[in-house]
Amino acid sequence: MYICIAMSEMEKYILDYAEKHPTFTASELASATAETLVQSRLTLEWHLGQLTKEGKLCRIGKGRYTTKVLAPFIPGEADTDRALAVQLQESHPDAAFCIYRGSVFASLQHHISFNAITYIETQRELTETIFHRFQDVGQRVFHRPDKKVFYDYIDISLPGFIIKPLVSGSPLQTIGGVTIPMLEKLLVDIRCDADFDYMGGGEAYRMLENAASLFTINTTRLLRYAGRRHCREEFEHDLRHIGL
Repeated sequence: MYICIAMSEMEKYILDYAEKHPTFTASELASATAETLVQSRLTLEWHLGQLTKEGKLCRIGKGRYTTKVLAPFIPGEADTDRALAVQLQESHPDAAFCIYRGSVFASLQHHISFNAITYIETQRELTETIFHRFQDVGQRVFHRPDKKVFYDYIDISLPGFIIKPLVSGSPLQTIGGVTIPMLEKLLVDIRCDADFDYMGGGEAYRMLENAASLFTINTTRLLRYAGRRHCREEFEHDLRHIGL
């Protein structure tokens, strides 16, 4: 009985602390917690884990929590192409592919732009082979387009394909047998890839804000990938600005 009361008191204390601190780390909570309330960091982390399992807290990074529990970002069937993924995987069974459609950005955009492009990311040495495969059958396809090619020749409102290298360490998820990007990958890539330049600048920041209001963002995962793409400091600044 005593243990149940103590656990309840600790849970209330953590949730009261969380109300005043929209996001916080286990270390920050531990520093603010009196030893008379909890004597062990492991005990504190156990309570955090329990509250997370109960859906009262959400873990948004390594040791970082928030009370704002949001849905995970899971693209729908219309945002990918299972048939294409199966074809490419059968032709290149040892290769890694990430396949998604431009419609995946719609829920994040402030100024929504219809994007009918299908993006195929794979290992760098295979991109040209895939490009010629589509080109040989008359498909509208572009291989690693830079900004000039994008703005001069690519109309994203028309169906087509963009083939580009898959960055190692990309945050990926598999839905229905198709490997697609995680939210953190999309948020970073729109700031780094030439063919996403139309979503850059202020639009990219607003998309980060929209994502944070709609979905759970794993900040540890995002910053790790941003580091691989040489834009970690930019994201650290923006995450602080929106309170993550």
